[in-house]
Amino acid sequence: MARSKVSISDIAKQLNISTTTISFILNGKAKEKRISDKLVAKVLKKVKEEGYIPNMVAKGLRTGKTNIIGLMVEDISNPFFASIAKKIEEKAHQNGYKIVYCSTENDIKRAKEFLTMFQTLGVDGCIIAPTMGMEEDIRDLVEKGMDVVLLDRKFRNMSADVVMVNNEEGVYNAVVHLVKEGFKKIAFIALALDKPEKEDRIIGYKEAMEDNGLEAYVFPLPFRVEHSEYVKEITDILKNHQGFDAVLFGTNYLGISGLEAIGELGLKIPEDLAIVSFDDHDLFRIYKPGISAIAQPIEEISQTAIDTLLDRLRQDDKQKVNRMVSLATTLILRGSTEKVAKDKS
Repeated sequence: MARSKVSISDIAKQLNISTTTISFILNGKAKEKRISDKLVAKVLKKVKEEGYIPNMVAKGLRTGKTNIIGLMVEDISNPFFASIAKKIEEKAHQNGYKIVYCSTENDIKRAKEFLTMFQTLGVDGCIIAPTMGMEEDIRDLVEKGMDVVLLDRKFRNMSADVVMVNNEEGVYNAVVHLVKEGFKKIAFIALALDKPEKEDRIIGYKEAMEDNGLEAYVFPLPFRVEHSEYVKEITDILKNHQGFDAVLFGTNYLGISGLEAIGELGLKIPEDLAIVSFDDHDLFRIYKPGISAIAQPIEEISQTAIDTLLDRLRQDDKQKVNRMVSLATTLILRGSTEKVAKDKS
């Protein structure tokens, strides 16, 4: 038979003291309220014996603070978001906060449900890598007084802090490098959640191709849960549009799917196709040849996002000023982009 949950009232009755006294002790206010060390020790011992677990939502209603931060990303299993989540959790823990994670999988219904969950839990603030369609829901959250930091994507005219990389510049520099190496027919296979012409990475690609007098070939793909769907789509693209000498992938999971598709087609890297992927990955480093990548500064993104939110949580409303932080990417060159330099020098 399951043991019933112990409440503060139960402990108060057993010790013959008030629930208020126990609350002061559990909230670290014993010295402030001049509660004796002997009574503090007695209460903490009883709490441990009874296995009392505080109700964080109820605590939040009383104190206005739960010490919980919500973290919403596209896919927590993706190495990019997993690394960011780990570093955010470490810094949050150091500052007395716990993290509630969730993955949207770019599903707007799912994302809205998680926003409702954050409000129900009474999180003190949240870091959100939003999917398209969430703008009004996030704006409503901000207007209700929630401290929000947007990660990896911004919305126009929204009063929230934003931490992201310069996606346009990162892709632009990668294209320029390919062009300098002698590649001219460069395709871009990218994730496009709404309107491709508004995606920063696609904009950067098109600008670079135009500036170098080259024709742009953009293949926007929707978010897929199944990796195999990307492999099939990329295989079809490469089958139906032959003649490319280089392909740029808009995310690391598209890049990984692209490697599988290229292998299935019997194409060789870099002899048949030069490859660059946005977001570095361990696989790109150990793959033979190594895959060139546009690396995001994970440590800096994580640190900036959690520091920005913690700063907001410490400030009163009059002190809060919205920040837009744009971080630089790094182009890591490996063997996948060396073909033309060797063959046509």
